[in-house]
Amino acid sequence: MKNLNDFDLVVLFKQGDNRAFEEILLRYQSHVYTYILSMVRNIDSANDIFQEVSLRMFKKLKDYKDENKLKNWIFAIAKNMTMDYFRKKKKEFLPIETLEDPSFLNFISDSSPQQLELLVTNSEIELLKTAVNSLSREERELIHLKEYLSFKDIAAIQNKPLGTLLSKFNRALKKIKIFIEKQEKEVDCNEYMR
Repeated sequence: MKNLNDFDLVVLFKQGDNRAFEEILLRYQSHVYTYILSMVRNIDSANDIFQEVSLRMFKKLKDYKDENKLKNWIFAIAKNMTMDYFRKKKKEFLPIETLEDPSFLNFISDSSPQQLELLVTNSEIELLKTAVNSLSREERELIHLKEYLSFKDIAAIQNKPLGTLLSKFNRALKKIKIFIEKQEKEVDCNEYMR
């Protein structure tokens, strides 16, 4: 089953082969779980949400139409279930606490140069975390989704124009850059005053 593409797995599942569902789940569980955990920042809650996402996928996969990529469909479910969690808990997004250098920097753009690589060195990861935490919930969500999906896919999931998402993403990058520059100036001033 590992050699089958998503479409073939969906067809097999619709024909009653539950092993196809298991393969789909194995194929995407790591990315989906990481996305959920990065949003809720609580392992127990992330586990609960992931179980709900898996159950929803299982129930709705028979109705899945190949209009979108399966990956987009799965992430749309994960995003919606995560938003439901926040609505139920009436919580804000919690800060990103564990950004890893390679995974965070590699998702920034589909085709353009890695813009944040110009801003970040290994010694500035903590500053980057703080800068990202200063963004609005919507901007942080866009950054999290961008780690796993293209802008085109995010636009389809959120039903928003691609240009709007690109604009919001660029504004978020500018905010990060300004935040980092401001913090660096404050550090320089403090060191000068010593």
